[in-house]
Amino acid sequence: MSDSSNKKVITVGRSSSCHIVLDNPNVSSNHAKFIIDDSTITLEDSGSTNGTFVNGEKITSKKVTKDDQIAFSRNYNFDWGKIEPYIKISKGEFTDVPGERLKTQIAREKQVINIGRTSDNDLVINNIKVSRKHAKLEKKGNDWFLEDLGSSNGTFINGKKVKKERVTQKDVITIGGVPLNLERLFTGEKIIAGDIQISTNDLTFQVKDKVIVDSIGLTIFPGEFVGLIGPSGAGKTSLMMMMNGVVRPSGGDVFINSQSLYSNFDLFKGQIGYVPQDDIIHRELKVQESFKYTGMLRLENNTEEEITTQVDSVLNTLGLEETKNTLIGSAEKKGISGGQRKRVNLGQELLTEPSVLFLDEPTSGLDPKTDLDVMYLLKGIAAKGKIVILTTHNITKDNFEILSHLIVLTKGGKLAYFGKANQAVDYFEVEKPYEIFEKLEIKEPDYWKEKFKKSSEYNQFMTSRRDSKIEHKPTEVTTKKRSTDLKQYFTLTSRYFRVKLRDRVSTAILLLQAPIIAALIALVFDQFAERTAALFILVVAAIWLGCSNAAREIVSEQAIFKRERMVNLKIPSYLFSKITVLLMLCVIQCLILAGIVAPALDMNASFLGLFILLLLTSLPALLLGLLVSSLVSTTEAAMGLIPLVLIPQVILGGLISTFITMSGFEKFLAAFMTSRWSFEALTILEYKGVYDMGVTNLGFSLDNMAVDIFIILIYSAAYFLLTAYSLKRKDVG
Repeated sequence: MSDSSNKKVITVGRSSSCHIVLDNPNVSSNHAKFIIDDSTITLEDSGSTNGTFVNGEKITSKKVTKDDQIAFSRNYNFDWGKIEPYIKISKGEFTDVPGERLKTQIAREKQVINIGRTSDNDLVINNIKVSRKHAKLEKKGNDWFLEDLGSSNGTFINGKKVKKERVTQKDVITIGGVPLNLERLFTGEKIIAGDIQISTNDLTFQVKDKVIVDSIGLTIFPGEFVGLIGPSGAGKTSLMMMMNGVVRPSGGDVFINSQSLYSNFDLFKGQIGYVPQDDIIHRELKVQESFKYTGMLRLENNTEEEITTQVDSVLNTLGLEETKNTLIGSAEKKGISGGQRKRVNLGQELLTEPSVLFLDEPTSGLDPKTDLDVMYLLKGIAAKGKIVILTTHNITKDNFEILSHLIVLTKGGKLAYFGKANQAVDYFEVEKPYEIFEKLEIKEPDYWKEKFKKSSEYNQFMTSRRDSKIEHKPTEVTTKKRSTDLKQYFTLTSRYFRVKLRDRVSTAILLLQAPIIAALIALVFDQFAERTAALFILVVAAIWLGCSNAAREIVSEQAIFKRERMVNLKIPSYLFSKITVLLMLCVIQCLILAGIVAPALDMNASFLGLFILLLLTSLPALLLGLLVSSLVSTTEAAMGLIPLVLIPQVILGGLISTFITMSGFEKFLAAFMTSRWSFEALTILEYKGVYDMGVTNLGFSLDNMAVDIFIILIYSAAYFLLTAYSLKRKDVG
């Protein structure tokens, strides 16, 4: 913040990283800065989009006083009072600036200490997960009480969410994922950076008798950009996935500022970001749309204006402002470039301003220049006090100079080195970075593990960093309780609907199936004697359409689901959004089926009645398709299972082998087929009172319509619950 010992700088802009945050769309992310030199204040524009004005005149740099009228863009008039929490004016001198200690302790001067994101609080935490007015500390007698002020993400004491509780020096206070205590709050800092360190304690991962990661304990500090390398089978990905909370370790634990990650997962929600190797984004969305939907899901308690401001800030940080209205696309469907897609993928995590960012091969598939651009971008993120950890196979001298630290694993998940990245070559006694892998092959893994334990690097980067506050005891895992969220449901539904609209070819193919099937039914089954067969084919068609519509919809975005589930995605909201959009598709398909077949065959059943029964038939089929999609790992497997699901519906539906001729066991099996109940309902609708034998000759009952509909709905509910359970099983731990 300081240019020199005599100059002090206060930044102003829309970004939460600025000292004075202005939530206005006309203000740039980093709009301007006040430079304080003794009793002189100079205002400088920082290359803003809409300009900086003093007394109506656009300026680039100008000395100002409290009597001047300042505007950031012509639409936002600046309030001089916003500077007062940052600088203290006394006898013409500016004696205090945010980030430096106040001359007197807050605890001695105040009975109430307001904590929040905006600069008018006594203590400012610049993080999007912290509310404008988040909490307050109030002194009553000799005791301090912490009260949540209706914040978006809650206030916690020792991992427990509180409304108002007494707090002591020993208690750990967590606000917006930032662990604090009374001692930290009373140091007199105006702005709290919320620095976080991450530690592992004897972290082990084992599958049966095979050790994948072998008892690793290390500590990484804020501002460090750490590379994680090692030969194939060294456990790099397993270590990373345990550190970020995705995979539960066989032994040991992960600690965020001395608090167990696994015991307090909700506490650090949003503080840990994970960017997998694959670009897990909806290719049918535009760049800005993708960010906005992610923001609405992850920052659901923030206002729309705050989310828009945050999206614009991330677009600016990643250099994506010019492509914000461009479709993301893919290699097959032209959109933004591969390097830009990597940035969009990264940006999904940056929206929540995580303190620890994990990346798996973030530069794979990129050309050398784009690779370096991404690495420098990540280095800049780390320089802001964040921890950035990445796995990489791009072992070059340039990357070793960009990285601050390096973790080297050898086979069996043993730690061979942790220290300065640019000193790794000397440690392994090689000339080029990639030769480290060759050196690791020469000796057994245990040799490298013991060599590191005896090295000076071990004392410097392992022993001296060890967190004495970590409790070495088994961890109890807290379960995240997440029920349906109406706002999240609407966001997910809007996004999914837009994705389906943009995927015009696939959607058009699905819609074309209905008129083709209906036309064939009308053409082939044009005799009254063939009416029963026509009804059965309509049932099969409705089941086929519902099931095929949904079979790929979960598995095709399983990586996106897993990523969003790590933060706050609720399974009921997710499933209901799928059902809503897919049911709209089924409505159109069933309207087409009923609209063509009913008049063409001169059916007794009304168009409306036929449509409703076909739609009811497609509902459990749709949910069965989602269940299949949740159980498999590839879209090919999902489509391969669809015939196995549909063929029993055809065979046991009650026509090919008429229900009346089935054995007791066959009827028992048929009871589990929705086609049997839908076919009965459709024959009742068509024949009752007109040709009753059309129902009874099949072995069905004329009075079973209500029973048929009830059982169809029961199966729908059962498939929904099974799908939700299948998705729940994918959760961590």
